Amino acid sequence: MNVSIHAKLGPTATTARWLFDPAGSVASNGRAFLLGELLSSIPAALMASFCSLIVAGAALLRSGDPVYAGFCALEVLLVGARLAEWRSRSSRVRSDPEYVPSIGPSVTLSVLWCVLQGAMAFVMMSSGDLVLCVLSATLTMAILGPICARNYAAPRFAFLLVLLCDLPFVAGAVASGEPWLAVIVVLTPPFLIGAMQIIRSFGHSIVLTLEAEAKALHLAEHDSLTGILNRHGMDRALSQITPTGERQMALLSIDLDGFKQVNDRHGHGAGDVLLTMVAERLGRELRAEDLLARMGGDEFMAIVRDMTPEHVAPLVDRLVETISHDPYRVGELAVRVGASIGFACLPEDAASAAELRLRADDALYTAKGEGKGVGRRYRGTLQTAECGASANDAQQLLLD
Repeated sequence: MNVSIHAKLGPTATTARWLFDPAGSVASNGRAFLLGELLSSIPAALMASFCSLIVAGAALLRSGDPVYAGFCALEVLLVGARLAEWRSRSSRVRSDPEYVPSIGPSVTLSVLWCVLQGAMAFVMMSSGDLVLCVLSATLTMAILGPICARNYAAPRFAFLLVLLCDLPFVAGAVASGEPWLAVIVVLTPPFLIGAMQIIRSFGHSIVLTLEAEAKALHLAEHDSLTGILNRHGMDRALSQITPTGERQMALLSIDLDGFKQVNDRHGHGAGDVLLTMVAERLGRELRAEDLLARMGGDEFMAIVRDMTPEHVAPLVDRLVETISHDPYRVGELAVRVGASIGFACLPEDAASAAELRLRADDALYTAKGEGKGVGRRYRGTLQTAECGASANDAQQLLLD
């Protein structure tokens, strides 16, 4: 079985990217899953190579032609290469949970193996020996089914492997000089069309399944009002973060000041519109790689990666300023809200993502206790968020 169900295109595969396109449009995570399906399955590879060795050995014993000894040697070399690639990949995945293997080595070995099968099929079919022709046909048909089933995630690549095995088999039948074997030529086009239809059908089915799963996951992890992550989505994102000494991360807990008054005076509909506009302002200030979530009510949370505490503090300033400086147009109303932000940095302030979250909350309580409209780092070691509007303005609700 595959060591990892997710993979990526490597330098080798990138040069022929179109070969590995799925049978439909899928999100990045779904694409990584489909690429993972192209990684060699060691049990399947060993069984296929075993069958090929049996046929090559029988052909060697029957004909005495040393070319079959060469085929056996090459088969053994490819088995060894596949085992080495699998062991290397498995070891890397076990040692580094965030490692995403490249499909390059695996698909290259798959292509080489199919070339070998095609070459052996050509030699056996062109010999004109009835027994060798039957053995070759049996082996070719036996391996084409699993090739379609194992590589359906990339229909073009799967069809290429089918061609590498089948076309030399057909060419060998023509080269044998036996007129009746020419029937194989007539059968080949419908066979290839059928194989492609099977591959595409399998690929389309898995793409539809991935799309449905992605939609369900999106609904489960995103806030239906603002479209950003919800509490469940942020919790899941935090659980997948593995702290390291080399990578820095900051977690920002954001609480709106004056939001309750909007709900009380103008109703929850106005409050919902306001929350959506606040989420949009926050999203414009954050980078694409940052995470933003609405944790419930008027509480937001952001994760900022690869940013030092010295750079996080100015970002907090900008977020407080962005939220509080300009009024929000809610229908015919113009209202203001402010923001209090507490943040903590990893690894400086915490040793884990869970601890980081608790300490960001502690910093938020400190910020709100100091008059709101400010940002505070855990334990007050860094920065007061100096807003363009004063702290009093940030707390004040203005109505037109």
